[in-house]
Amino acid sequence: MDNLELHREPPTNLDTLIVGLGGWIDAGEAATSSIRNMIRRLPAVRLASIDPEDFFDFTQSRPTSRITAEGARKIKWPTSEFFGWQRPEQNTGILLFRGMEPNLKWKTYANLILDLAEKCGVKRIISLGALLASMPHTRTPRVTGSSTDPEWQAALEDWGILRRPNYQGPTGFATALFDAATKRGIPYMTLMGQAPHYIQAANNPAVTRALLGYVVQLLNIELDFTRLDEAVSTFNARCDQIVANEDSMKSYVTQLEVEYDSGFTEDSQPIDETLNSEDLVQELEDFLKSEREPGDS
Repeated sequence: MDNLELHREPPTNLDTLIVGLGGWIDAGEAATSSIRNMIRRLPAVRLASIDPEDFFDFTQSRPTSRITAEGARKIKWPTSEFFGWQRPEQNTGILLFRGMEPNLKWKTYANLILDLAEKCGVKRIISLGALLASMPHTRTPRVTGSSTDPEWQAALEDWGILRRPNYQGPTGFATALFDAATKRGIPYMTLMGQAPHYIQAANNPAVTRALLGYVVQLLNIELDFTRLDEAVSTFNARCDQIVANEDSMKSYVTQLEVEYDSGFTEDSQPIDETLNSEDLVQELEDFLKSEREPGDS
């Protein structure tokens, strides 16, 4: 594990790995925001990080620079980090992994993640993601799931969100991680949220909340959702206000509400990309930047 930097000795009783990666399936930043919320609310401690040098094309995933209070220039490289949390008075815990989808060496990157996971005692994996869909911001975001574990499959079926994978085509790193985990015999679950496509540029706290709602049930843990629920309410109210000023957008949202309430799935209607509003996207981005907590990245 030459590319791995340990920041402390990893516990060996973290039985569940939860993964959230930015990139291909992180619409509304729901996957990465879910991991960020868990790190903060559990709280979890940083255990290790992956050196980005071998896994990222820095002309595609560019580092950023800033000037410190002392006037020095500091570069922030793409980060891939592991965090751990142990249940109070129980011999189990959770390993959290967040970062960006790598540009290079997917197989090596996946096995690096799994090597540390197995060292930490991981027996199962949950991968979080979100895709753009034809659904309204005025309804609870849909979440669908699939799993190789019979017990988890039963839970998903009980909740009415089990979906048998049928997608074929270009894929993301999460599929490479799934493939590597399956070869090692590690049970795997995917939870996929759906974000309204017409506000696709914005961080969407509602999708984050929907994903985390299922995570806490699966793992029987408690998270304080007070702040996140407030963000959802404020976000949706802001969306309502902006949409109300655009007749075509308002009509389209009403159409999506009818389809949602009728039980139409995300595959029922094609996405009309012409209804994306640049003004809506920009106003929501400005709003969300002002709402993020200090230290968010």
